[in-house]
Amino acid sequence: MRVRIIRSTVVLCCVIFGFALLPAAAHAVGPNPVLVIGGFDANQTKLDTLRAWLGSRGYPAYSMQLLGTPTGTAAIPESAKAVADRVAAIRHETGAARVDLVGHSMGGLAQRHFVKFLGGLGQVGTYVDFGTPEEGEPLAVACALFAQGCRDLLPGSAFLAELNAPPAVPAGLSAFHLFSDTEGGETKLLPGAVNASVQSFCPGRKVGHADEPTDRAVQQLIDSALRGGPLATACP
Repeated sequence: MRVRIIRSTVVLCCVIFGFALLPAAAHAVGPNPVLVIGGFDANQTKLDTLRAWLGSRGYPAYSMQLLGTPTGTAAIPESAKAVADRVAAIRHETGAARVDLVGHSMGGLAQRHFVKFLGGLGQVGTYVDFGTPEEGEPLAVACALFAQGCRDLLPGSAFLAELNAPPAVPAGLSAFHLFSDTEGGETKLLPGAVNASVQSFCPGRKVGHADEPTDRAVQQLIDSALRGGPLATACP
């Protein structure tokens, strides 16, 4: 009898104060935060255009530059550490378990180093790089004399040899490599990722390397990748 009275009292209190005895319904989970990472000497305005467009699509979106002056001249592993710090800050700010990465050009190499070697695999949801020269860029010789980042970017560098040693992309990571098929080194495929050129969706489209962050078809491909695919664009 005493137990029954106690139970009745608890139920009454819960009704009065608006509590529920049943488990709370799960809250709807929104998209992961997205971090846009620029490349060598990246144009911040173009990065912000992509960040803002992703924000309009419902993503909590952020952007960052690589280290060095101009940006990207620091060693790429050092920039990867900066990526790690920014991801940690975004997770702390938002409470998200994982952050999606969208790296342009050299930014894709920095984020891949973070994922492979700095504990990023457990912190990243979807990995997207675009315009990234996965096997290096010969034109980096122009700045290799004064910048470690450029030396890291040279084909055959110790940095790239370590980064591209199998597996190039850790198992279990949802990864995409997007590129413009007129832009040299970025056309090299990334093993373990979904690889696609914007021209495979929009034949004849002219997209220069520097304009990839602001090209609407590229943006739509990034959006579809972040949503888990399949890749799609209306070629606006």
